[in-house]
Amino acid sequence: MSPSSPMPKASALSAGLCNASLLLYILWLLLPAVQTIGGALAGGATVAVFGVGLLLDFPYLKSRWPRVLLRLLLMAALPLVLRFFLRRGTDHFLGYYAQQVMFWFPLLFCGYARDREDPRLWRWVKETLLCAFALTTLTTLGWLIQGMLRGGRIYAYARSLGSGEPGREAYLTELMLRNIGGYDFIYASVLSLPLTCFAMQQYRGWKRLGFSVFCILQYGMIALSQYTYALIFATALLVMEGLAALLRRLSLRLFKRPMSVLASLLWTLPLFLAVFLARVPLVSWAASLCRHLGMENFSISLHQLLDAMSGTITDSATRLDYYRLPLQGIAASPLLGALPGTGALLSQHSDLLDLLSALGILGGLAFIALVWLLGQGSLRGAFHSEARPHLLLQWAVLLALTVVSTVVYSREIPLLLCLGATLSMMAAAPQTGASSKAK
Repeated sequence: MSPSSPMPKASALSAGLCNASLLLYILWLLLPAVQTIGGALAGGATVAVFGVGLLLDFPYLKSRWPRVLLRLLLMAALPLVLRFFLRRGTDHFLGYYAQQVMFWFPLLFCGYARDREDPRLWRWVKETLLCAFALTTLTTLGWLIQGMLRGGRIYAYARSLGSGEPGREAYLTELMLRNIGGYDFIYASVLSLPLTCFAMQQYRGWKRLGFSVFCILQYGMIALSQYTYALIFATALLVMEGLAALLRRLSLRLFKRPMSVLASLLWTLPLFLAVFLARVPLVSWAASLCRHLGMENFSISLHQLLDAMSGTITDSATRLDYYRLPLQGIAASPLLGALPGTGALLSQHSDLLDLLSALGILGGLAFIALVWLLGQGSLRGAFHSEARPHLLLQWAVLLALTVVSTVVYSREIPLLLCLGATLSMMAAAPQTGASSKAK
């Protein structure tokens, strides 16, 4: 929107409906109890409310209708690309398609909201997101601690709306009614850690204390959930953020000059390189420690990881054999991927590897470009924001997650990524301009 021809503001009804749709979607998605009681129709209704609000924004539709049409077409087409090329959602297409519409909804909302730059669209969003996230973190952590205190082993658990292992639907429903987050929530929590650390740096006093306590609770929940990759990524993130903060403090005290957050994070990379070189003895020690602590799931997973790293893996109990399939496909045709009708070699355990195996590097770049077009403008100003280093760290972890697991079914992840990035940039923006006054 150029300054010479400002777009008229949306009506109060339009802005209110769009804002309400996002607030309701956050509550429905991040509170499993609400999701179970409301059902899938309630989640779909929240997205429909946004559609009504968008249709009532006549000035925006009049001036930006090509962009709106393109975004809606992309939102409809991206699930089909994943379905027909990566064979996602092959069992229940309608349920998968509805889930995918909700998966891409936060990106659509943020693209529209950044176009509009209307504060009414963000009313109570930060508070609702934090409260819902904190509540589910507390209930999930409490349930995990309760299971540990009863003396039984804690088993890794997972749940997603509309699916579950045969015979376990009633148990999964019970967990959700008790507001217990599952796989999707755990990994969304991992990705939220850089932004939690950013909030700890931004605020002072009781707010910093509150975010520090929340960070500890998040890590405790991730650890007790016994998702191996989640714990590895969460530990790496917090160690990296903690060492970077220590380096900045030492630089200021010893050299009397500040070190940027990005530089301090980059200086921690040699430590991680050393850990990588010593990965076999370290993983062996961690597996033994987990076994002594009674965390058998971690111990088994780490032993499998140790076998994979040492090259002695022979069975299909680990994901290494699954990863080999798309890697073979990538090696056979790295640029174009599998030819139509030949059948791509897919793992169903790695989004990025499957994408490159099916579509090749060129097709993968085209898919990323389509995703960018859907949320065009949503990250405007990210590279000039104080939150930039933490956002880059978050996206690096997301990239790693797409290599070792699937994220296209996890609706909590795009919600956290899109809203977290936008809200962090909005929180940092005023301070850049008012830093002199604050001093």
